[in-house]
Amino acid sequence: MKSGQIFTAIDIGTTKICTIIAMINEEDKLEVKGIGKSRTRGMENGRVIDMQLATISIKEAINAAEEKAERKAKNIYVGIAGEHIRSFNALGRISIADEGAEITPEHVSMVIKDAKTNIKRKPGGNKLEIIHAIPQYFDVDGQKGIMNPINMNGYNLSAFVHVVMADIHSMENIKKCVEMNHYKVKEIFLEPIASAHAVLNEVEKKLGSILIDIGGGTTDIAVFYKGSIRFSAVLPLGGEKITQDLSIGLKTSPQIAEQIKIEYGNALVANKNSKEQIEIEGIGGRPNRKKSLYYISSIIEARMREIFEQAYNLLNDNNNLSLISAGLTISGGASQLKNCAILAEKVFNQSTKIGYPDLSRLAGPTESLNSPMYATTVGILYHAYDQKKNARSQINQSRQNDSFLNFFKRIFAYFS
Repeated sequence: MKSGQIFTAIDIGTTKICTIIAMINEEDKLEVKGIGKSRTRGMENGRVIDMQLATISIKEAINAAEEKAERKAKNIYVGIAGEHIRSFNALGRISIADEGAEITPEHVSMVIKDAKTNIKRKPGGNKLEIIHAIPQYFDVDGQKGIMNPINMNGYNLSAFVHVVMADIHSMENIKKCVEMNHYKVKEIFLEPIASAHAVLNEVEKKLGSILIDIGGGTTDIAVFYKGSIRFSAVLPLGGEKITQDLSIGLKTSPQIAEQIKIEYGNALVANKNSKEQIEIEGIGGRPNRKKSLYYISSIIEARMREIFEQAYNLLNDNNNLSLISAGLTISGGASQLKNCAILAEKVFNQSTKIGYPDLSRLAGPTESLNSPMYATTVGILYHAYDQKKNARSQINQSRQNDSFLNFFKRIFAYFS
């Protein structure tokens, strides 16, 4: 890929917005040039509720990254989640030819388009915009489980496709917030799909893996099996609910509750006999009070257990969890709570790890990105880079095929 090309990834979460500006270096790696963060305002569960505040928050994150990068943000790719996201597994079918023929990339595009059309025909489909249509596998003349049908011969081609849709107006409002800052959105990604590029390897995706990304306002879920995504969903619960619970239970401000969550947070109730206490600042000048770490942990565990149990029930209703061999990966800010992986393992009965982003494909100052809370932003960069590289490879291949075809045409014309 062309050295010097800029990619910008923006993760628009309920509580924070993170921007990374990276440039392709001479070694064909994404070199991090600038990282910017801001507190999210004007957003709720993935929807814009105040255009002005959301626009300012996005601007602050982009400007902070630009200042460190000493260059403007370009090729902007945005990650989103929220209650308005809908995911479906769709089936597309086409006939290749009456006498049978070789399957081409055009046939694959046509069968995926048919799957998308079938989904759009569902009730309410006109209010949703397709942001992903990812092929899971194909059938050729009844032969099932084909991962790449190109160059095979057959009469009929079917595609099983994972389609992700978002509310049209919610999407337009997010794009508008970026554009009001005089930038243009290149593409929008679903956050768990982006995160998977950073925290799951190909073996995990092939053997079967669950990814749960616990953000501030939502919990994003994705299931991978045999190398492709099989299920995705969004729960309207996240780390912000834990902060609210602590604020109410401890009778303190949300800001103090957030600090306590970060410093003392434990996803499993501490020893019942523990008498260790901390002082909690009162609200509006009211006197401070002391609360035990056991009490604080009980508030946190109750909400975290609810998140994991809801995720488990949703996954169990829609998937065969016995096929998941690689286990469970948890990412997002709330995954950093002490004993989070242990609690998840108890609920899911699956081997569990915390999803730190793989930074091996990045160059430059990457130390600050070594945290589960940056899994989505790093994944957006990888996803954008891979798409661009694959598109360029296809163009080059097409040009090469055209040159071979023209060469043989010239030979044929000469002998004629």
